[in-house]
Amino acid sequence: MLRKTLDRLLSIHFRTEVDNSKLDHLEQDVWRKIRMQAADIALPWYEKMVMAFSVPEFRLASLATAIVLGLLFSPVLPLPYDASASEVMGLEVFASNTPYLLTNQITGN
Repeated sequence: MLRKTLDRLLSIHFRTEVDNSKLDHLEQDVWRKIRMQAADIALPWYEKMVMAFSVPEFRLASLATAIVLGLLFSPVLPLPYDASASEVMGLEVFASNTPYLLTNQITGN
């Protein structure tokens, strides 16, 4: 059964004429591809990044990675507020657990 099917398909294939019209511009096509590759290598890194961000899959993957890394490295439990160290350095407004933040006032910390 399979042999008869293969023989039939091969006979149909070899009865049709081969279309070599696509080979007329083969050399120009090859040189065009070479020039395109050379132009791609000459692009600066920031233009390559812009081109990469135009791909929706890359945007989704970078967003998912940023969310996962942000959740992994963010403190899950708030640290106790150490007023003495923050006041000495004058950095209490930049602390993530300062009582001045609106999110800390809402949660009641």
